[in-house]
Amino acid sequence: MICDYRLKVFHTVAVKGSFTAAAKELGITQPAVSNHISELESNIGDILFYRSRRETVLTPKGRILFEYAEKILNLYRCADRELVPIRKDERRQMVIAAVPDAAGFFLKTLVDYYTRIYPGTEISVLERSREEAAELLADASVDAAITDTPVEGADSAVFATLSIGGSSRPMATWYINRTAGAETGSTIDDFLLCCRTFK
Repeated sequence: MICDYRLKVFHTVAVKGSFTAAAKELGITQPAVSNHISELESNIGDILFYRSRRETVLTPKGRILFEYAEKILNLYRCADRELVPIRKDERRQMVIAAVPDAAGFFLKTLVDYYTRIYPGTEISVLERSREEAAELLADASVDAAITDTPVEGADSAVFATLSIGGSSRPMATWYINRTAGAETGSTIDDFLLCCRTFK
């Protein structure tokens, strides 16, 4: 994969919330993670994380870099997909339950974008109420649910924020919810990154 490894390390620390967890995820040592972050901070001239024994939290500059990192890393993935054809054994499937507003406003366009980057992926969208989507997710009948509020007991991430007339005041924030550790976890992660880049 084409990638800036330091950016990947930074992104992993931010997502996992600790240097130790990031090291485990990446298969490198914790000092190596620290070195990569220190190099980035040296280049930027400021710290990227507030560190404590309990947690690692992004600083204001860290949050700015995180937004760019998600887009940059996804563009690397998109380039890889354009350059290296998907193998037959890599075919992906995902079923999404989405509230009507989300399905109607933007989901079809984003699914089309994702399947262009990941050809061969089959994504089914079920239009359901928030309660029905939550039930389907709890029963493992769908891989992800897109709702207007987080679903209790599910792993939730902000999916999109819509504004009225281009103003900075949000009209609605949508969440993508999934059961932690789902078999389609990597597909959902890629879908979420693609959608954030598309925005």
